[in-house]
Amino acid sequence: MKREPIRKLLEIIPPYPGIRIFHISDREVLLSEEISDFCEERACEYDLMVPDPQFLQRVKSEGIEAEAFDLKKQRYNKHAKLYDYVFVTLDLSKITDWPLFLKKIYMIMKNAAKLLLFLPKDASLEQYEALLEAGNFVAINPIDICNDYRLLSAQKMHGWGIYDLK
Repeated sequence: MKREPIRKLLEIIPPYPGIRIFHISDREVLLSEEISDFCEERACEYDLMVPDPQFLQRVKSEGIEAEAFDLKKQRYNKHAKLYDYVFVTLDLSKITDWPLFLKKIYMIMKNAAKLLLFLPKDASLEQYEALLEAGNFVAINPIDICNDYRLLSAQKMHGWGIYDLK
């Protein structure tokens, strides 16, 4: 991924202080670096969660604050925070239970928050759109911004989809 498309993508985030961004990643150091810099400039909060120990080391060596993360944990909440934006840049084959994964993501999002899901270039958008719809996400749209990924944006709507994680 290149710097310019990342900056263009981050323009969707309004210039308000206090915005919270949750990012689960096991790739794309440049994206993490750009989001981190963006959050420093704008007084936003950035929580980078990394399930891969080697990638965690790599990110930290670049001076980016990140935490080890387990995709199998019961809840993704961090200190009961709710997030305005959730970025997912993972090897999607690591997600074994998509409905449960999306429920956990949904639960940490503020009302009307946006999910940005980075898909492999050869991924079927229809398959992931159906998963997002089933997970009570709306306003699902592809964003054609880079050549490396297919990007889907989805939104959590107020009062939609109350989940029980049992």
